[in-house]
Amino acid sequence: MTALVARLGSDRARILAGILALAGMGALYSATAKHITLVVDGSARRISTHARTVEGVLRDAGLALASSDRLEPGPGSPAHDEQIIQVSIANPVLIDGPDVQTWYLTAEDTPADILASAGIRLYPGDRLWVDGSPTDVTARLRGPRPSRLRLVAGREIIVSDGGATRTIRTAAPSVGEALWEAGISVFAGDQVEPVLENSLDDVASITITRSIPLSIKLHGLTLDTRAIGRTVGEALAEAGVSLIGLDFTQPPLNDVVPSDGAIRVVRVEERVEVEEKPIPFDTAYQPIDDLEIDNQRIIENGAYGVLANRVRVRFEDGEETQRFVEGDWVAREAEPRVIGYGTQIVPRSINTDDGPIQYCRALSMYATSYSPSRAGVPASAKNFGITASGKPLTRGLVAIDRSLIPFGTRMYVPGYGFAEAADTGGGVKGRWIDLGYDDDNFVAWHQYVTVYFLCPLPGMAWIFP
Repeated sequence: MTALVARLGSDRARILAGILALAGMGALYSATAKHITLVVDGSARRISTHARTVEGVLRDAGLALASSDRLEPGPGSPAHDEQIIQVSIANPVLIDGPDVQTWYLTAEDTPADILASAGIRLYPGDRLWVDGSPTDVTARLRGPRPSRLRLVAGREIIVSDGGATRTIRTAAPSVGEALWEAGISVFAGDQVEPVLENSLDDVASITITRSIPLSIKLHGLTLDTRAIGRTVGEALAEAGVSLIGLDFTQPPLNDVVPSDGAIRVVRVEERVEVEEKPIPFDTAYQPIDDLEIDNQRIIENGAYGVLANRVRVRFEDGEETQRFVEGDWVAREAEPRVIGYGTQIVPRSINTDDGPIQYCRALSMYATSYSPSRAGVPASAKNFGITASGKPLTRGLVAIDRSLIPFGTRMYVPGYGFAEAADTGGGVKGRWIDLGYDDDNFVAWHQYVTVYFLCPLPGMAWIFP
């Protein structure tokens, strides 16, 4: 019995040792695995493998490649830890070329590389469309893989340009586009055969007859243009400039166009003018009893008068050369404007911080403030701190425009309180009120405020500017 127990214990030990050995081998196998990033058409996946080559890595990843697919690095390259393997799966591309239209299977992703891999070369002057959009044949575009390439091969055209000859290669549909692509500028006035709008089909050569630059001074303006004409008259006709009546040119029409291209067209005109000058109208004011104060009503709009002057004038090139004044007269008398102003006073009440008040007039005025030491009068002066009314300056006395508001006028200023007009100032004009303070309670004001004038009104101006 003891021997049997001993033998069972030995078997268990061997089994446990085997399990531990297998676990160790598994851990060692896992520790020696390579971690590789596989990028297929921009999508990455990470795999663990013991493959020794790139081909083996792909096999472990269950990825089989066609001969047209692209692999970087190559299948026989050694695999190593933290390696990145790039795979581009070939896609079909429709190539519509000058001599062929076929589907082509390729892993290339730029138009130039696709065409090159298909054995098609690109030349300057060729035209290429990628998925329906025109593309520069020299550009190496990156982005979504194209599915269709259309190529129109350029052909050689001989261009004779003012005596010089050159050959251009182009696939442009028209003469104008072919010249533009070749960097050949055509100016207004140049003669092109065939014309710019002409199709380039069956065109083997293009002839450009260059115009000369002209600077035409016309009625105070300068027209910069070009023309082929030999004489001044021919050049002006090409430029669409015609002479009328007594007009003349410098140089004359039959002279050869000067080397600097400067031509002056003198416009001659005679006409009788009637000059009219407005005669200003006066403005009169009229009181209206049934209109509330500080309101106005136009009674008569008024009208400008007209002073007419008949003049016979001769112009050359827009400049007056002769003038005969035949006289002037008043064609229409001015009519004065009449504005009615309200004189009706309607007492109103309002609640204030100082209790309810009754006022007869409310005006928006710009408020500032001052005190004896801020009034611009030296402290040693006899009138220091004395208002124009003779009262000592203190809070409650204000400076106003005396031509509009008489001394003694009582008012209420929100934020300031009750006040009396008792002073003037050199700059206090119109709707300006300067609030008086003592030096020890001065408060700075610089704002618009509604001033309520208390009843009764002691002869204030009816109209405020």
